[in-house]
Amino acid sequence: MYHCCKTKPDDIYYLKETNLYTYRMLSIGFCPICSKPIAEIYQFRFDGVPERITASGIEANNMMQKYSGDILFSAREVNYKKFKSKPFGWRYGINKSVKNGKKTAIKQYACDFYGNKELVKIL
Repeated sequence: MYHCCKTKPDDIYYLKETNLYTYRMLSIGFCPICSKPIAEIYQFRFDGVPERITASGIEANNMMQKYSGDILFSAREVNYKKFKSKPFGWRYGINKSVKNGKKTAIKQYACDFYGNKELVKIL
């Protein structure tokens, strides 16, 4: 995204396809220099020609409201769900012993560095 300088978007929303446009993305963020909101929509026309529309300030807010009904999902939601489901990436093991009356059982868990934990087996 370009405004006063080149910046990375804070979030990217993927939009529904329409009769005229396919592969539609709405990127939003804030300019680090002037702190104005920036919105950019990137989409392909039905004949394959890319189109990019950038807005800042009040026009960016209006653009976000205009396309809010077309949002399918956001990149932030996908990343959050990926890390909150099962252990992801680097994993380590935890062994816990549990006593039931006279028996002792050992539970083995697979954990990741995002706080997710999954029971692997009971010995």
